[in-house]
Amino acid sequence: MLRSEFLEYIDTKVGEIPTWVIRPKEKKDKYKTIIFYHGWGSCRNNQVFRASIFASYGYQVILPEARYHGERGSLDYEKDEVKRDYFLRVLMHNIEESVSIYKAAIEEFNADEENIYVSGHSLGAITAGSIYTFNKKIKAALLFNGSMNWQKIVEDIKSLEDEKDWTLDRRYEFSLQMDPMIHIEDMENRPLFMIHGEEDDIVNPEYDREFYKVAKERFDEGRIIFETFEKTTHQITTHMLERGINLLKEIE
Repeated sequence: MLRSEFLEYIDTKVGEIPTWVIRPKEKKDKYKTIIFYHGWGSCRNNQVFRASIFASYGYQVILPEARYHGERGSLDYEKDEVKRDYFLRVLMHNIEESVSIYKAAIEEFNADEENIYVSGHSLGAITAGSIYTFNKKIKAALLFNGSMNWQKIVEDIKSLEDEKDWTLDRRYEFSLQMDPMIHIEDMENRPLFMIHGEEDDIVNPEYDREFYKVAKERFDEGRIIFETFEKTTHQITTHMLERGINLLKEIE
């Protein structure tokens, strides 16, 4: 694992959640902090280099491990039935555990309460978007290839069913109650940045485009941004990362 000599790498746990904390070696009383969530089938270790880039621009980055990922187990992530049965479960676990992560950020890792951001990729971006929606202390969200339109995500998962399952139906119903699309008023004009690969065939960028069209009337100019990067699939490119960091710097 490539590490920068200018950064501090702390391999720790928040309760039972394996977590990386990566930050500048220069000690501070309080750190501007990004809580970054990895995607489906990934793990916290795969995000260390990306987190190091954020940290090189002055941020403390916290990388929690999702359940059934990395040190917390594994699944056959490409199987449709696994996505159908576990995707929303992992999402809800992330949201449930975000309370502990947020508390630890402040009490254990000296995060500046006025400057805590959430970010993530794919499933991680969907997670971060929900946390931003319901935790009004979060300053801003930077979401890569995610969706604030949960109706579409649930429809995609339902399409993987081969027969009716009432257990899954209850899970869908609960998830839709948390759809950010119906909780726009809770966002309170806090900065929300949604960045996508235009050619993404995993999480359709049109889902967030639809959300943006509905939500933008509730935000001041520049407080909500939806952008796509051409000739880009389900990934975070250097240009996307640079754009994201620039957006965060603009609101400091």
